[in-house]
Amino acid sequence: MYDSSNFKMKTLETSRCILRPINLDDAPYLFDYYKEEVVVKYLPFKKHNTISDTKKFIKLFFLKNYKEGKIGHYAVVLKKENRVVGNVGFNNLSSSAVEGEIGICINPTYWGYNLSTELAQEMIRYGFDDLGLNKIIAITFEDNNYSQKPLEKLGFNYIKTFSKKLNSKNIIVRCHKFEMTKGYYIKNKFKLYKKG
Repeated sequence: MYDSSNFKMKTLETSRCILRPINLDDAPYLFDYYKEEVVVKYLPFKKHNTISDTKKFIKLFFLKNYKEGKIGHYAVVLKKENRVVGNVGFNNLSSSAVEGEIGICINPTYWGYNLSTELAQEMIRYGFDDLGLNKIIAITFEDNNYSQKPLEKLGFNYIKTFSKKLNSKNIIVRCHKFEMTKGYYIKNKFKLYKKG
């Protein structure tokens, strides 16, 4: 477990990306993908219509959690372009948590770059090695086959399929739950989770 009294989300790095805390200056980049229906289709909020919507969202979802000492989402900065192309992290992880749920959101312009596997790999390492988690969970939606492939490649186990209601949109969706234990990670990390 991390110490929330000395909390600061540290910057992380993958071969192609810098992961750093999100700030209000990132609003135009986040708006660029949160304005797309295809991106927010299964998220618990509606698409953003203005950059002002995105700024409010950054304050309420990202900055508020940082101030409360929770591990939240990082801005994904593509090194080659020095541009925010998405966000990734654990969904509001408190210092007493022993398991965390990974969330990844990528600008559709960068779909097909295979960033999800690279980002999930670093979140797994960070969650088990730095945060001391015992289990990491990932939820995918039934009609999004692409989100399942990186999880299977990295060694997540399928647990169950369930229905979930998205309150803000009043729709029910079918979801798949995957998880990985710390024991599996320790046994396989040098084979599957090498950096770079």
